Amino acid sequence: MPSRRQFLAGCAGVAAVITAPAAWYGAVYEPGDIEVVRRTAQIRNLPARLNGLTAVQISDLHLHQAADAHQHMIDLIRALKPDLIFFTGDLVDERSAIGAAGDMFRQLEPPRGIWAVPGNWDHTADAVEAMQAELASAKVHFLINDSSELEAGLWLVGVDDPATSMDDVSTALQNVPGAAARLLLAHAPDIADNITDVPPFDLILVGHTHGGQVNLPLFSGAWLHHGASAEYVRGLYQVHGSPMYVNRGIGTTGVPVRIGARPEITHFTFHAA
Repeated sequence: MPSRRQFLAGCAGVAAVITAPAAWYGAVYEPGDIEVVRRTAQIRNLPARLNGLTAVQISDLHLHQAADAHQHMIDLIRALKPDLIFFTGDLVDERSAIGAAGDMFRQLEPPRGIWAVPGNWDHTADAVEAMQAELASAKVHFLINDSSELEAGLWLVGVDDPATSMDDVSTALQNVPGAAARLLLAHAPDIADNITDVPPFDLILVGHTHGGQVNLPLFSGAWLHHGASAEYVRGLYQVHGSPMYVNRGIGTTGVPVRIGARPEITHFTFHAA
């Protein structure tokens, strides 16, 4: 008969054999297994010449330094050949990664530009101002409680991070005609609580939740959020008359693991409603 020490050592060995594949999957395989999700969006009053316009949304890179998964993301986006790229916040976890972020965006040249908003981690890293300066050379347009007319009849609206109450929807909308087609970029689903007093948007794009990041039978990472970010975790929702899409993001935060929440590139094709 084995001793107690031998028995416990044997149990530990069995546990390691069982958990090692799961650990490899969550820490190595799934974080690099980027899914391209294809969606169509009906846009009210979309000018006829823009029917069929395509856009890619990416979010939550949480860069410390560039890695293979980021180059894979770039390669996938370039293969999609979108007209537009939208980035919905949490680009870096530390200021030292801003240069690597700029190098990545320089590899992307969609004909109608790259449009971005900041996230809570960008502010935590005190990186927003430096990001704007660096990424301007990569032709990235930041919308921070501001708007821009992409083309006559289609407006882009971008707000600062809703998760930390830095968004100002009213200020961002002040130059946007009420009848115009308009898309809203925000970092977090918490924006849903702050659009009750404005006319609906044609599409809202957010990230922040990582799709829960770790989703197991008895645990969802969404439980670690609160408010709207715990309610709107991944995919498409209707909020106060506006369709809102929650992208699962590319990177990780907290623990460098993804289970049941593959990183995501979302490819949208816009059609007139």
